Amino acid sequence: MAERTGNPRRLLLRDFLSLDQCKELEFIHKSSSTVGYRPNVFSTTLSHLIATNCPQLIVPLVPLREKLKDKVEEFFGCEYELCIEFTGLVSWSKGASIGWHSDDNRPYLKQRDYTAVCYLNTHGRSFSGGLFHFQDGYSCSDLLF
Repeated sequence: MAERTGNPRRLLLRDFLSLDQCKELEFIHKSSSTVGYRPNVFSTTLSHLIATNCPQLIVPLVPLREKLKDKVEEFFGCEYELCIEFTGLVSWSKGASIGWHSDDNRPYLKQRDYTAVCYLNTHGRSFSGGLFHFQDGYSCSDLLF
């Protein structure tokens, strides 16, 4: 558990996925991704896998998504089961970026209360580019315990 102040609360889980699970998800993404919503970004979503007649590639994603949802519910003490709005594999290539934002930054997204990000790689080992930063000045590496 990582918490700097009473608000916002953040949870960072090391080794949440096994190396084999990460490799399987990487394979799914590399074999079926499409141009994403920004330059140099590629994505694979559950609906994309269904639409491209690749439902067998969904099988590894769903149990991991549920495991992550369970952790979020447990950590934040959710009284009711969360509804998952989006699940996807997203890769950011050299030159990709996104400015400061929150995942509820549009009127049609205001129902969002939680966001979960699951990295399949390790900064400094797998890549040497940018890091995920929180606007309050902390990066994911600051929150590692």
